[in-house]
Amino acid sequence: MTGGPFNVIRTNGTAYGGGPDNARNGTQYIDVTSAAGTVFQNFTISGSSTSISFGGYFSSREQAGYVNWTASINIVSLPSLTVVATSSTRAFTVSDGASPAQENWYYLFGNVTLPAGNYRFVANIGNYGNFDAAFVFANCTLPILLTSFSGDYKNNAVNLMWTAEQNIDFSHFEIERSDDAVIFKQIGRVDLSTANQYSFRDNNILTGSRYYYRLKMIDLNGKSAYSSLLRIQTGGFARLSINPNPVTNRLNIAGLKSKGIIRITDASGRMMLSRVVQAQAMFVDVSHLNKGIYLLQYFDGTETTVQQFLKN
Repeated sequence: MTGGPFNVIRTNGTAYGGGPDNARNGTQYIDVTSAAGTVFQNFTISGSSTSISFGGYFSSREQAGYVNWTASINIVSLPSLTVVATSSTRAFTVSDGASPAQENWYYLFGNVTLPAGNYRFVANIGNYGNFDAAFVFANCTLPILLTSFSGDYKNNAVNLMWTAEQNIDFSHFEIERSDDAVIFKQIGRVDLSTANQYSFRDNNILTGSRYYYRLKMIDLNGKSAYSSLLRIQTGGFARLSINPNPVTNRLNIAGLKSKGIIRITDASGRMMLSRVVQAQAMFVDVSHLNKGIYLLQYFDGTETTVQQFLKN
């Protein structure tokens, strides 16, 4: 891929102060130096109209000099440079650059049917951002639309929860776990449910450890796609308590450490609000949020805790 101004950082799980210690896929990723920009790759659709899936992974660098930015991927028609498709997006803020939040990779993707012609895959990266694992698949749409993916540590087990839609010709989920966000092993399987709500309990864990989870989504023809990564710390962090859940106006939060940052994102990872924590308990007004599922993320300066809630 071409573009700039960027560095390509090579990592093998070694400490790197400017961003994630591990690439999302492999040992290289693009690391933005000091300005927003794009990376791009041209490709051609031959013959008749073709359905494609496209996407990639984004994350943040350190907080110093940070400028808020929005990650996305465009498919552009050549030579007109007309945008014909845009991926899901994610708004990154300075809190994403705090360790260990900068270790989180966010999976953005889209689908489009294109006539024969020349096109360009364009990844939009902001100042202090990272990008990895770009892909374009022809004649391969995602087998299912994942609308939320969250988890928590409770009663000596990790509980994963997710919801999904558009499950035509879908087969099952495979749950994968990793100790280092690089090497993953399958630990379970969950078949398609007409309720579109799923869960999995991982009892084989060690207290005080950090685990990374992802879902492999497989359709009836064997095609597959991955969810974004979910990191769970088993003990050693603040235990959040939120109520009421579901909530209409005021969400009460307890179990804080009198410092840190509270963030609320929607199911696609888009930032909805951010608040500085200055007490062990607080509340946030969520009356302006649309009905749906949201994630409350609390970063205390060391670890990130995530809770899911429903807005009525």
